[in-house]
Amino acid sequence: MKLFITLMISSIALLSLNACSLKVKPEDSCNFVRNSLQQRVSWNSSLPINIYIHESFSNEKQAVPALTAAIKTWETALGKHLFTVAGVIGGSPTPSRDGVSIFYYMNTWEADRPSEQARTTIYWKGDQIVEGDIRINDKNFDFFSGDTIAASSVDLESLFLHELGHLLGLAHNDVAGSVMAERLASGYKRRDANSADLASLKCEY
Repeated sequence: MKLFITLMISSIALLSLNACSLKVKPEDSCNFVRNSLQQRVSWNSSLPINIYIHESFSNEKQAVPALTAAIKTWETALGKHLFTVAGVIGGSPTPSRDGVSIFYYMNTWEADRPSEQARTTIYWKGDQIVEGDIRINDKNFDFFSGDTIAASSVDLESLFLHELGHLLGLAHNDVAGSVMAERLASGYKRRDANSADLASLKCEY
């Protein structure tokens, strides 16, 4: 059964141009999310991205190692320090636009989106991403990690790799083998960024 990962994207402010302003030339997407001026949105030079882990991760022993492995995959492939896990954060388990990028492991989920494995929401100003929140659907899915495949569960490392790609600004990609492909089947590992993924990232990073 094919399962879906969707990306919800929000912008908190877009550049406004008046009649005297220079026109901004649209950019090739390079498989990035683009703003209303058709410019790619990314963290630009604001790397590494500080990520906080919500305390909801604390009871999921497999989650942190899978996240660490996914971070290492992106950083090794690109040869850059992209993410810093800045610590554990408490408070409400409901993501909000608060200027802090947080990974949530959620045991509640919208009833009309039961097939959504995870969701990344990014916020930007102009072409600069300023925050991204990632939530994992622990209500409707079981997960596995490590070498042993569980046929009816979702591979956490593959899922984290995909969502971290969204956090960097990447959109879904229908290129065969891309970790940014929209669908991730249960019992399947997709743990390596391919040449299409890296070519996209090198447009911005």
